[in-house]
Amino acid sequence: MARVAWSITHQEFTITDYYYFSILQKEATKAGIQIDEVDKWESLKEYDTIVFNYPEIPFTEKEAQDVEKWVWELGKKVILLGYYKNEDRIADTCNTLARRFGMELNPDEVTDEVNNHNSDPYFVVSSKVRRYNKGVEKVMLACTCSIKPLMPDIKIVVRAEDTAKSNMGYYTLLIAEQIAPTSGGYFCLAGTCVFWDNYSITLYDNLNFSLNLLRHEAPPPGKERVMVKFDL
Repeated sequence: MARVAWSITHQEFTITDYYYFSILQKEATKAGIQIDEVDKWESLKEYDTIVFNYPEIPFTEKEAQDVEKWVWELGKKVILLGYYKNEDRIADTCNTLARRFGMELNPDEVTDEVNNHNSDPYFVVSSKVRRYNKGVEKVMLACTCSIKPLMPDIKIVVRAEDTAKSNMGYYTLLIAEQIAPTSGGYFCLAGTCVFWDNYSITLYDNLNFSLNLLRHEAPPPGKERVMVKFDL
């Protein structure tokens, strides 16, 4: 069974909030994914996937170094999710960690007047799902900001359709990923944290996408790995 740590170490939205995330919890269990709410930083690395869903407390230098080690050396998957317009300074908070992996959240909002749900331009619908797309044709990403790549090797997970635009220009990268090839680890950054809440997860292929995103098996311990660091 895949094991997921849903962090509440940085005042994130809790997975045990029944109103918002009961469907995700139930469907993950049915799919063989165990999600545990974790409130101790040192316990996070015991899991295959670690989720920071709208962290409101910035990451310290030591914590950022820990996450780098989990991804580059231990082969963990870390998923960091923000929100649009830099509300609660969420983009700034996420970027204390995201910049370590060559990307950052923009303090913007992405809308689409053509490809959207229920005629609402803030409910951006996209078929450009490049990764985690088994059983996925379209996803809806509500109230999302965009991502600015800081390195050339950032992988696209979801990009908005060509009809979408940011109020900062034409940023349309909505979910992106950095891969650690020597360890099998991943760092995934999302511009919105609500594509898998109880409203959005029932729309389009959001459920399949969410479950695909959570799945990860870290490689077995014991193999020597090299930590790769980049200067930004």
